[in-house]
Amino acid sequence: MLAKAAEVRTVRRRGRGGREEEGNRRRDSLPQTVNYPGLRTLYDKYKADGFDLIAFPCNQFGYQAPGTSQEEREWAWKKFGQEFDVYDKIEVNGPDTHPLYAYLKTRQPVSIPSDVRSRPNGDIEWNYAKFLLDREGNPVKRYKPSFDPLNMEADVRLVLAGRAPQPAECVLHPGRKVCKVDLT
Repeated sequence: MLAKAAEVRTVRRRGRGGREEEGNRRRDSLPQTVNYPGLRTLYDKYKADGFDLIAFPCNQFGYQAPGTSQEEREWAWKKFGQEFDVYDKIEVNGPDTHPLYAYLKTRQPVSIPSDVRSRPNGDIEWNYAKFLLDREGNPVKRYKPSFDPLNMEADVRLVLAGRAPQPAECVLHPGRKVCKVDLT
């Protein structure tokens, strides 16, 4: 069963005090998976405009998240601060894929920039794959784990303004006319 867009905001999580809460996101927030340093910069710059970060630890990639959900949460908060939500660990690929990730991968099956090494069935390539969602919880773009989050800034600004993100071609060819962002 696939999650619906509204379920992006209703996943259970441990809140900033460690207590379990329902992840009911404000309608004016933009959920986002986390690649900490660059996204933290974007968060600090655009949080007042509704940009938000959410993290889903996963241990399917080189055992990079071997701790319990609470241990992974505490590690992230200690390293990067407690301003964003860190949800319980989930599976993002395979038969136990969390419904939220099944939904995200169905809506955005290819990471940008795409290449011949893209995974089958929209599988997540590695930790720190990033999804940009609009204010309604709809995934509008997906970025490779190695993609520098700071290069997402134009897309973040567009989506916060209620517009579609730049075409995928702009990642590799930012000088094209279609890639010029004017939000004035």
